[in-house]
Amino acid sequence: MMKEATTFPSDRTPAVEAAAAGQESSRFAIEVAGLARSFGETTVLDGVDLRLESGGVFGLLGPNGAGKTTTVRILTGVLRADRASCLRVLGHDLPDEIASVRPHIGVQTDTALYDRLTGLDNLTFFGRLYGMSSADATRAAHALLDRFGLGDRQAHRVGTYSKGMKQKALIARALIADPELVFLDEPTAGLDPEAAHELMMYIHDLSIEQGRTFFITSHRLEEMESICTKVGVLSRGRIAAQGAPAEVARMLVPDVRIRITVAPPTVLDQSAVLALEGVRTVTPVESGAMVELTTRQAVPAVVRAIAAMPGDLLGIAEEPPTLEEAYLRLVHTQERVHTQEGAAVGGAR
Repeated sequence: MMKEATTFPSDRTPAVEAAAAGQESSRFAIEVAGLARSFGETTVLDGVDLRLESGGVFGLLGPNGAGKTTTVRILTGVLRADRASCLRVLGHDLPDEIASVRPHIGVQTDTALYDRLTGLDNLTFFGRLYGMSSADATRAAHALLDRFGLGDRQAHRVGTYSKGMKQKALIARALIADPELVFLDEPTAGLDPEAAHELMMYIHDLSIEQGRTFFITSHRLEEMESICTKVGVLSRGRIAAQGAPAEVARMLVPDVRIRITVAPPTVLDQSAVLALEGVRTVTPVESGAMVELTTRQAVPAVVRAIAAMPGDLLGIAEEPPTLEEAYLRLVHTQERVHTQEGAAVGGAR
């Protein structure tokens, strides 16, 4: 179990530290336009446009192979873009100014710890690499290990840690130097649901309380929806939708869904409702039906038709799509398009 929040060696937030050092603050933590990257004949990113304001939690979503990790590696200077009309992190142009960016970002990767060193020695070592004094690095390492429930294992070698423990240590390593911008690639991988939820809530709290910006890739869509201020969905090498989670869900699932409550539920004539113009599907539920419409203009006609049926119309409420539903619809659409394209190519031979 992770413990209550602890403070870093400095009580000043990243934003305050930047101002104190006379650094020019930027409204945007990340600005990307026309980002492209290929590996051999495979195009992974094909014109990615992305703007991420400073502060808050941004979630990058997409199917496996969509280019999420490639995007993170380019933004952290590990990979070079093939081309981009704009590629800026914390106000600095990449790749030319990556040296000015690195001291102010934290990155969680699967290979950022040494198995033969203890948890405490790992974090202290990386803190020293960031230019922290030995005392500050040790103090921050103790605080983070305790925060992530690893205080009693800080003297044990990381090679003896479980997958979940290593994941926590990796995130602690990304936070060791109190960065302004933190990149986390699947941060909850290997964690049980309770630990994953605690971790995501901690990330959310850090962003709000300390002005820290987080850039996260994850498949835990329900948790991403609850903590992210903005999300972006990668599809076929580009950002298919970007904005607040609810906005993105509506972009990807434009259909209108209404829940109809009637008594008794058996009086609802589903076939009659389905025959109405603008009705896509009618799905029975315990209290009535869920009606999916292609347009909001169809709602009055549906309500009138159901009100004219036997029984009592008790209620009508719109059911907004969830981020997970939107994501799954995008994935299924991609799979269908890929299958159709494959069939077309095969038929042309």
